[in-house]
Amino acid sequence: MTRSYQMLIKILQQHFGIVILNEEQYDFRIDEYIIDSVAFIEFIVAIEQEIESQLPDDFLNFELLSSAKGFSEKLEAYMDNQRNEQLCNFIDQAIN
Repeated sequence: MTRSYQMLIKILQQHFGIVILNEEQYDFRIDEYIIDSVAFIEFIVAIEQEIESQLPDDFLNFELLSSAKGFSEKLEAYMDNQRNEQLCNFIDQAIN
């Protein structure tokens, strides 16, 4: 199970009281639980707080909530990219 999928489950449980089966193969529509714009923003902010980074604007597309697996894969790719950028910055600073 990916870190990002586990994080989504945790956020939905903690912030919205939603209990989801914690199985990686289980895909569900997040938009069935996040039904209005206020909840959507709260969901995005909770993710940003968890990863300690602001998500890019393309995450502010409500259509991404049609698949928990799809959303978590996009989030996982973003987090991996952020870590790679931080590592490159660290190496650049060490070299210079």
